[in-house]
Amino acid sequence: MAVALLILTATLAGCGNPAGTDGDLINGWFALPAASYAPPPAGTCLTGGVSAFEPSVVPLQAVDCAEPHAIEVVGTGTVPDAAAPPAWDSDPSRAAFAECDKAAAAYLGGDWRGGRLFPVFRVPLPAVWQAGGRQFLCGIAEAADDLFAPLERTGSVKGGLAQDRPLALTCVQLTGDDLDAKGFYGAVEAVKPVACDVPHDTEFVGAWTAPAGEYPNQLRLKELAGDACYLKIAQFLGISQTQLYQRADIYTFWTGLTASQWAIGDRTAHCFLNVSTKTPLRASIRNLGTKQLP
Repeated sequence: MAVALLILTATLAGCGNPAGTDGDLINGWFALPAASYAPPPAGTCLTGGVSAFEPSVVPLQAVDCAEPHAIEVVGTGTVPDAAAPPAWDSDPSRAAFAECDKAAAAYLGGDWRGGRLFPVFRVPLPAVWQAGGRQFLCGIAEAADDLFAPLERTGSVKGGLAQDRPLALTCVQLTGDDLDAKGFYGAVEAVKPVACDVPHDTEFVGAWTAPAGEYPNQLRLKELAGDACYLKIAQFLGISQTQLYQRADIYTFWTGLTASQWAIGDRTAHCFLNVSTKTPLRASIRNLGTKQLP
């Protein structure tokens, strides 16, 4: 009994406070800093997988712009506070995308729709949102051979649609199958931008924006875009729609107007004139009029 009491006394003595302390384990710690997030500033180049007008959670990594990269930041902004990040097809996302549209035009020196480019729009990922991040990111990518996937590049896109417009969309070469007897594709798989002095079968004539409203069914979408692009081709050639109708050597081709593109607030189609693969072009045919294809 005496030995047990001695051990208990020694143990209790060992549980006393060390010298210079008060036994309160929480009143002497510094508070942790508040979680924060800052998106990369305009001019930052990024790597990471993206597609035009598709929400993505793939992480993006900053790299030197002299190194191969897919995206360049053109601006940032802030979305309203909420319990979760805004959905792709929500009003806050559409409002933020509209801001990105303006930022891209200012950065490029022109509307990205006139270039071989597409916008990259990112709202904060859920983990960043939970940490307090409310900033969205606006980026621009150079388009590869389908105008909706990025082309890895070096250097900056800044000013790419100003002055000499080195990033302007001009002539393209289609790739596909099901060629008919006249040499026109029944199905197009890729749209590759090329210089107009390189043999090609298609030329960009302008962008068309559909009126606001619910996303049309595919038949109505083809009617709307087809009619609008047909008019743009006639204007590009410097002839009337009747005169264009009388030509059997120039067709209408357009891209864009996907459901996810429409959902974020962009209702743009790229309009092209298309000639037979049997008669490739080697120069622009703007203002060709009623003359034969060169």
